[in-house]
Amino acid sequence: MNILQVTSHLNIGGVTSHVLGLSKALAARGHRMIVASGGGQMEELLGRLGVEHWPSPLATSADFSPQVFGAAKALIERARTEHLDAVHAHTRVGQVVADRLGRDLGVPMVATWHGFFRPNLGRRLWPCTGDMTIAISEPVRQHLMLDFHVPEERIRLVAHGIDPSPFETPADPAAPQRLADALRLPPDAAVAGTVARLVPAKGIDLLIRALPAIRQQVPSAHLLLVGDGEARAELEALARSLGIAAAVRMTGVLPETSSALALMRTFVFMPAHQEGFGLSLLEAMAAARPIVAVRRGKGSVWVLEQGAAGQLVEPDDPAALARAVVRYLQDGEAAAHAGAEARKLVKARFSLDRMAGEVEAIYEEL
Repeated sequence: MNILQVTSHLNIGGVTSHVLGLSKALAARGHRMIVASGGGQMEELLGRLGVEHWPSPLATSADFSPQVFGAAKALIERARTEHLDAVHAHTRVGQVVADRLGRDLGVPMVATWHGFFRPNLGRRLWPCTGDMTIAISEPVRQHLMLDFHVPEERIRLVAHGIDPSPFETPADPAAPQRLADALRLPPDAAVAGTVARLVPAKGIDLLIRALPAIRQQVPSAHLLLVGDGEARAELEALARSLGIAAAVRMTGVLPETSSALALMRTFVFMPAHQEGFGLSLLEAMAAARPIVAVRRGKGSVWVLEQGAAGQLVEPDDPAALARAVVRYLQDGEAAAHAGAEARKLVKARFSLDRMAGEVEAIYEEL
């Protein structure tokens, strides 16, 4: 089949990782995969994956702007010379464009919903949910039915999936130590960390506020934050005000996370309220890290409740968060058990091959 996936951009993030992983897996199954996007940091990776890229001015959040309609018109003209079997959208802007392409070209449209959204006027009048809608978790599936009234028979639950192999056996075994040296992490550092956008919605400040209590029990504890965002300066200031700046390391955005995860003895997942899943959670689980997660965002709770991969703590409770992290930093047996269960859960239920097969079946059904 010839499949056109439409997404806003290809900058580092969860949706981009999903699009790249799905494209790679389906290309390996013999399908011609094309991605239309506004480009970004991960664009050059497409060629290495055997995936075509159609540059389009889609890197905007204004879903009904003239820019978006212009992009849709240009894509329709280009697609008329191709034989497309399906159009698959991954963002709201992508949904608007894919809906137009599907109607004009007479091809099926699939829309993946990667999280929770407000049913605003635009979404009510132009839902653009496609011939089939993919929900990435059971909470998102319920959200689609209850808040957007998508018929149950037009929804398919296809949980995110990843290739666990890079997190089991790193391509470069020396890479974690090089990263530790670059970050000037002490050799005996007991590292807890997370991978996230540094934005207020993630609540990373809670993790920094928990660090003094963690260090009272584990004096060698350090915090590793992988990611960047508008809240970074504020978080750095908070660490200084608490007197723990020397125990906090911020890497900025990394093109891959396996080396950083290898340094962590505990992974702390801080989902946003509107988070439907969280690929960084699956990556940490594949790396056999014990998980401490804040009970927020619904999707991550749904994932963790399917196995004994870690601990859930209530939001806005730095003391409870500290106790959960300390448990894994101090109890190696408990940490090893939770990490092994996390990896087992990813392989059983959240593999890339399983996800690709389920999406392929949807294309074939349509």
